Amino acid sequence: MAKTDLIGGSLWEQYSTIVNERMTNPRFMGEITDDEAGAMGARLVVADWGAEVCGDAIRLFWAVDPETDKILMAKYKTFGCGTAIASSDVMAEMCIGCTVDEALKLTNLDVERALRDNENTPAIPPQKMHCSVMAYDVIKKAASIYKDVDVDSLEEENIVCECARVTLRTIKDVIRINDLETVEEITHYTKAGAFCKSCIRPGGHEKRRHYLVDILNEVRQEMES
Repeated sequence: MAKTDLIGGSLWEQYSTIVNERMTNPRFMGEITDDEAGAMGARLVVADWGAEVCGDAIRLFWAVDPETDKILMAKYKTFGCGTAIASSDVMAEMCIGCTVDEALKLTNLDVERALRDNENTPAIPPQKMHCSVMAYDVIKKAASIYKDVDVDSLEEENIVCECARVTLRTIKDVIRINDLETVEEITHYTKAGAFCKSCIRPGGHEKRRHYLVDILNEVRQEMES
C-alpha cells in the first residue's frame, strides 16, 4: 500500500518519521485472546470506539492483572488513516506497564508528543490532530469496562477542545483575566481551536457540545453587564 493511500500526499511531509514508521510497521497491532490473557493470569478487556464523522474506529485489547490493576499487555485493531494507526500503536505501547488509573491520565497530547522526532516539531499537521483523540477516548472506554462504570464518569472536566485538552473553565477564566475579545485571542492563549478547528463554531469537522464563539459571547455579555 502506498503512503498516499493512508495519508494525503500533500500532507505527507508534515508527518514525523516516527509516524511513518508506526504507520507502515506497527508494533502492537493485533488482538489478545482469552487464552492468552488467562496464561498471564490476567483479565481480558476489549473496548471499541469510533469517530462517526471520519469513519475511523478502534478496538483496544488489555490484559490486566486483577490484583494490581496493571496492564500487562495491550494491542489494538483499527480501521482508519495513517495517523489513527500510528497514534493507536503508540497509545497501546504507552499503556503497557501502567495501572488502569495511570493509563487514564494519558491524553492525546501525550501520544502526539511521543510521535515527535524532536520536542519542538509537531508530529502531525494540525488538521489531523483529531485522529489522536480517538486513542484517548478508547482508553477511557476500556477503563470504564474494567471498573464497571459509565464512561462519562471518568471525564474529570468539561473539555471544549479535545485536540488540545482545554476545559470550559480554563477558556472562561482566560477570557475574563485577559479581557479577550476574539476567538483568535483565545486560541493564542490556550491553543483551543488551533488544530482540527471543530470547537470554533458549528459546522466544523466534528460536532461539539460547546463552541468558542458561543463561550466568548456568553462571557463578554457577563463582563459587560
